[in-house]
Amino acid sequence: MNFGFAMRACAVAAGLMAAAPQPACAQASTVTIETPVPSPAPCALHIWPAATTHTTFQGWTRAGAVDGAQRGIKGYPDLRAVAIDTAQQVQILSALDWREISGDPTLVVVVHPQPTGSDDDRSRTTRLIADGPACYRELIITSSLVESAVFSTRSVRILVLRKTFDGAAPPTNFSTMTKSVITLPEKVQPGDPQIDIATRAAFADAAHKFAVAQSFH
Repeated sequence: MNFGFAMRACAVAAGLMAAAPQPACAQASTVTIETPVPSPAPCALHIWPAATTHTTFQGWTRAGAVDGAQRGIKGYPDLRAVAIDTAQQVQILSALDWREISGDPTLVVVVHPQPTGSDDDRSRTTRLIADGPACYRELIITSSLVESAVFSTRSVRILVLRKTFDGAAPPTNFSTMTKSVITLPEKVQPGDPQIDIATRAAFADAAHKFAVAQSFH
């Protein structure tokens, strides 16, 4: 092959390659990485039962002495305070759906097996449980009572204290008394297991009433 012709052929080929359309470069795209916002720590609710359930009975000639039957005073009926002793209170309080009542599905609920053991719960400004989230609440059954009177239905009355802690701020207190009637079958006899069942149901209802009331305060 003529050397000059070959050189011209190579030059033409090179020119054609240079003139051929080249692949377009990919357009640079901007990728935005969103940093997830951390969810706040769940609120914690710690609950303590009352140390003792007392009884009162108002008779025709009785002045409503506290714990008359337990003290062996003649004429005072056994109102079955044992049905809602500390252990039974713990079971009842544990069975309540505090998350639903509070409208907080992430609420962490802890029911303690014994009373607080503190004698200044109302004035106390420090937590009973030091560790935990900034959103921290205490619910304390400060008093539990089974009461009855002549020609009157039995009822359970409880006094409850809620303390709300918010970070380093002093706690806010809300306390009220709630009452629930003990619904018994007609002509129920002393010692009937239904008395204890109904008494526990009344305690549960009274606790539920407080839970609803405190949600507005």
